Amino acid sequence: MPHRHFLELREAIHDRLRTLQPPFWEEQIEKYPWLYGALGDPSADVMFVCEIPSLSALRAITESPFGGPPNFDTQWTGNPDHRRDKRFRKVLCDLGLKDGKIWEPGGWHCYITNVIKQAALVDNWTQVPRHEKRRTARKWSGILQMEVDAVRPVIVFCVGGEAHSAVKWLQNNAGLRVPGPIHRIWSYSARRGNEEVERKMRNGIAPYLQG
Repeated sequence: MPHRHFLELREAIHDRLRTLQPPFWEEQIEKYPWLYGALGDPSADVMFVCEIPSLSALRAITESPFGGPPNFDTQWTGNPDHRRDKRFRKVLCDLGLKDGKIWEPGGWHCYITNVIKQAALVDNWTQVPRHEKRRTARKWSGILQMEVDAVRPVIVFCVGGEAHSAVKWLQNNAGLRVPGPIHRIWSYSARRGNEEVERKMRNGIAPYLQG
């Protein structure tokens, strides 16, 4: 059973989806009950903030990569046909931010979430103008603030330029309060080779974990 924090987070996300009614909101609630909106340890010092859930990846997931039906730990496992999330988990394991094997449940020493909680088709989302993306991020900023207040991270890594831009904009324009420093790192979804992406991600994270 997921930590109470995640149960409350999922309920808050579902309430917000019912209010905003973005595209695919009913599908998100009804078909993906294992999508809690965040993953990891809610008492961790390190928080990773990604941009938005991929609806195409959700639709492609029929079971957990470690076997059985999708569940809490199936989050951030990605589309089975091209698991770019595998890069992310490998880097976290390499840096001691996750114990065990890549697809092994649990063992988290970090917290992972998204700026925007409503799932979207990536090809469509990339065509949305930035001002519209920021408007959507503002609508979800209250839940991100709830997470930051609960986790109280020492350091925050924004995964990719879009997530970093959204978080910085929310800080400057929507009153988002983040206690620790914010660093931009490469996104695991970058269209480069696995080795290069993993190296760039490790290099962006590792210096801030030392000491």
